[in-house]
Amino acid sequence: MMTRLTRTLSRAACALAVAAATLQAAPAQALSLIRDAEIEATLRRLSGPVFRAAGLDPDEVRIVILQDPSVNAFVFGGRNMALTTGLLRESDRPAQLIGVIAHEAGHIVGGHLARRQIAERNARGPVLLGLALGVAAAAAGGGPAAAAAIAGGGQAAERALLAYSRAEESAADQAALTYLERAGIDPGGMLEVLDRFRGQEVFSERHQDPFARTHPISAERLSLARARAMRSPAWGRASPPETVYWFDRMRAKLDGFLERPDRLLARLDPADGSEFARLRRAVALHRLPDPDRALAEVDKLIAMRPSDPYYHELKGQILLESGRAAQAVPAYREAVRLAPDEPLILAYLGRALLALNDPAADREARAALEQGAARSGGGDATLLRDLALAYARTGDEGMAALTTAERLAIAGARRDAVNQARRALTLLPKGSPAATRAQDIILSLQDG
Repeated sequence: MMTRLTRTLSRAACALAVAAATLQAAPAQALSLIRDAEIEATLRRLSGPVFRAAGLDPDEVRIVILQDPSVNAFVFGGRNMALTTGLLRESDRPAQLIGVIAHEAGHIVGGHLARRQIAERNARGPVLLGLALGVAAAAAGGGPAAAAAIAGGGQAAERALLAYSRAEESAADQAALTYLERAGIDPGGMLEVLDRFRGQEVFSERHQDPFARTHPISAERLSLARARAMRSPAWGRASPPETVYWFDRMRAKLDGFLERPDRLLARLDPADGSEFARLRRAVALHRLPDPDRALAEVDKLIAMRPSDPYYHELKGQILLESGRAAQAVPAYREAVRLAPDEPLILAYLGRALLALNDPAADREARAALEQGAARSGGGDATLLRDLALAYARTGDEGMAALTTAERLAIAGARRDAVNQARRALTLLPKGSPAATRAQDIILSLQDG
C-alpha cells in the first residue's frame, strides 16, 4: 500500500535524542515520504548486491523515498539513503538506478558525510532539510536511538552541506565502479546518469536538477569514470529478467499513484491487457475514484499472479479506502499469508480490522500491529497511532499511553511525549520492560 507520510521541512535545528529522535519543526513547505511495501522490497532487491559488494549489511542501510519530481539522491545520518520519485521514474533501466545507489554507497563507506559534520554544525541560516527516522525502534528494544538531519539553508547552504567536493565525488565514483564490478552489474548505467547531469552545467542553478548541484560533475571526473567502467568485465551486461521485471513494475506503480489519473488513463490503450498496463490502470481508476473498475483490473492481476502478496495488498487498499473494510480484511489476510514478514502489510491489516469496530477484530488488529511494529523497528508513526488505538480498545491503557508517547517523540512533540510517558508509568507494572521504555523517553526528552 502506497502511503505518503508528511514530514515538515524544518526551519530550526534538528535535535538528537537518546531514546527518541525528534524533529524541531516550524511551519514550512511539507515534504512527503512514500511508504510502500512492494516498492521498498524492489529497492532492497536492486540495492542488496551492491551493498554486499561494498561490505555493507543491506539490513543496516535504510532507503527512504521522497515524493519529489526532481532527480536526486543523497545519504544522511550515517547509513540512511534518500531517493526521489523523480529518480525512480526517470531511470530508464535498472543499471542506471543501481549505479546511483552504488555511488551513494561509496559516500557511506568513504565516510564523506561524517567529514562534513563540522560544516553542518557551523552552518548559518535556516535549515534546508530536516529528516527524522526510526526512533521508537531503539526505545522498543531498550537501546539508544539516533536521528539524523541535514542542515542548511538557501542555495549557499545547499552547496556547502549537500554538495560533495569534487574529490569525494570522484572517490565515490571509483568505489561504485568497484562494487558494480564485484556484483556483476553493468557500470554503463552509472555513466549514463553522469552524462545526463554533466550537460546541466550549462544551465543556471535554478533550472538544474538538484543532483547536478549536489553532485558536481566535471569533465575530468566523467573521463576517469568512463575509462574505468569500460574495462569492467560487466560492461554491457544485461540485467537479469527478474530485475528488469521488478524495476518496470515499480515504475508502473509509481506512474499510477503520481501521475494525474485522467491523463494516465487517456494515454493508456484500453485494449492493452498487459500486466503493467493493468497495474497503471487499476491505480489510476482507484484514484479517480472508480473502485469497481479498479477492482476488476486488480482481480485480473491476481489471476495472472495468484501468489503475489502485493496484488492482494492493492486489492485490500482499494477496498479499505472505498469504505469496504469488511471486504478488505480477507484481501489483507491473504497478503499477510503470502508475505508474513512485511510490516507495512501487517500494519494495514491491523487498520482494516480496526475499521470494523468489533472486539474480536480489535484483538486481531492488536496482534497484527504488534507484529508489524516489531518487524519494522517501531519507527512508523502511523502504525504506532493505530497500535495505540488497538491497545486502548483492548483495555491496555498503559501500553496505549506508551505507544502514543513513542509516536509523539517521532513527531518531535517532546512535551506531549513526556506527558504520555509519565502517564504510562502510572499504569504499567513497575520494573517491566514497557515501564523502562517510558522512563527512557522521559529522561531523554524532558530536558531537551
